[in-house]
Amino acid sequence: MLNVSERPNGVLAFTLTCIPPRTSHHAKRIVRVGQFSRLADKPELVASKEMLDTLLLPHQPAVPLTGPVALEVVYVWPWRASETKRARALGRVPHTSKPDLDNVTKSLTDRLAALRFIEADQCVVDLHARKWWGDEPGITITIRPSRAGAR
Repeated sequence: MLNVSERPNGVLAFTLTCIPPRTSHHAKRIVRVGQFSRLADKPELVASKEMLDTLLLPHQPAVPLTGPVALEVVYVWPWRASETKRARALGRVPHTSKPDLDNVTKSLTDRLAALRFIEADQCVVDLHARKWWGDEPGITITIRPSRAGAR
């Protein structure tokens, strides 16, 4: 497999132009299979995964990035109707309501691993995630070799 450092600049960066999903990996329900119960995805989680897959596939590398990686994710949701002109003039402001940042990021890292952008989600050793209200909705993703081992 090709190592992250062997890629040009060792960086994979792109923006998904969309309204980021608000459903996270916690959207599960219990279903009965015979005499056993198991967890299954709720329909809104299935739709969220399908949307992410559709948007991510055009950016999919030929081979997954291997080794420890740093992941930077920036979510921007469109302005709420209640947002003031003063706030809108700033371009973006912190998003302090649901969904929880760690939960939506977990869903995204799961999709990155499933679509083979990264070898596995446990390879993410350095994570920077932000969420905003703003003018340009979308998800900006940057994956690069981790410098966590460097001293």
